[in-house]
Amino acid sequence: MISLDEDEILGEFFNSPEKKAKWLVRIKYAYIFWIIFVILGIIFLFFYYLLIN
Repeated sequence: MISLDEDEILGEFFNSPEKKAKWLVRIKYAYIFWIIFVILGIIFLFFYYLLIN
């Protein structure tokens, strides 16, 4: 299996430990934002169907 450092496309973003750490933090924040977005969407749909019916 090829590592991120050796990848042709992603290698330039992950070729140093500082860049890896920066991107992992960004991915972590995006993942947390996505979870919040999904939870808010489910709550919105719950209240939408609760008020219509």
